[in-house]
Amino acid sequence: MELTVKQKELLEKLASLMVYGHNQLAKAELKRKRTTIRKKMLFFMFGATQSYVESILKIISPTKSHTSIYVNSGLVLFRSITENLINIGWIYACNSQKNAAIFHIDWLQSTLKYSNRYKELMIKYNKTKYPTWDLTFGDKQKADDWDKYIAVLKKDISKWQRRYGLTANSHLPPIEQRCMQHDDYLKAKGKLNQGNCLEKLYVTYYPYFSGIAHLTAQGLDTFRDRPTDSPSIDSHPKEIKVLVPITYTVYFALLEMFLKQFGVYDKVGMKEYRKVAKSMIS
Repeated sequence: MELTVKQKELLEKLASLMVYGHNQLAKAELKRKRTTIRKKMLFFMFGATQSYVESILKIISPTKSHTSIYVNSGLVLFRSITENLINIGWIYACNSQKNAAIFHIDWLQSTLKYSNRYKELMIKYNKTKYPTWDLTFGDKQKADDWDKYIAVLKKDISKWQRRYGLTANSHLPPIEQRCMQHDDYLKAKGKLNQGNCLEKLYVTYYPYFSGIAHLTAQGLDTFRDRPTDSPSIDSHPKEIKVLVPITYTVYFALLEMFLKQFGVYDKVGMKEYRKVAKSMIS
């Protein structure tokens, strides 16, 4: 199906911003020993965002040999960008490095949880009772081999918690709480509005994206061809008008924040993209 002029323009605008962001990202430098953990998180989070936006553009752009576009797949990637936006907002919703530290420590805590579960699995399905099962994991041939690794993880978690003045029971809040804590932070500064309210974003859009990502019954319903009730593999090009504007505006917001934090913000270079971003949501 041939794209309309409007659909082509939207794809071209997203491509232009994405290429600009890609080039600006290359100018940013991460000095590991002199960069705060919060800034390190932003660096890698925006790198992931850049990758996902480029991927969205590819899968919703038809080619001469295959004219289909895949908006539902694009929405799965957009869900990750939305979560990145929420996490970045929460990490910066304080006047210290604590939220960034909690976010980093969550990785260690999740690894600890995984390690304990894997050890329990090896105990439950041990070689004595299940001689044909092979549950080895790298150099861990038996359940007890996890003990040293688990001890190191616990030590690292405690070290990071002490370094940033966190309690032993500090954990990453559920995503909805992260949204509300971000909003409370902005509210206290008198800066909360409809456009930056993360609770609104989470309540109104996130469940829809999650349904498609996890393919719940709701998510599967998006693959139903309404007129015929047959499976719909490809999305209609008209959905470009929905996905591109939201991708553009979220990506622009994250790009602007990233460039300012890393001192490579070009007000003149961003002027035209800012104008387009405003037109996307008007």
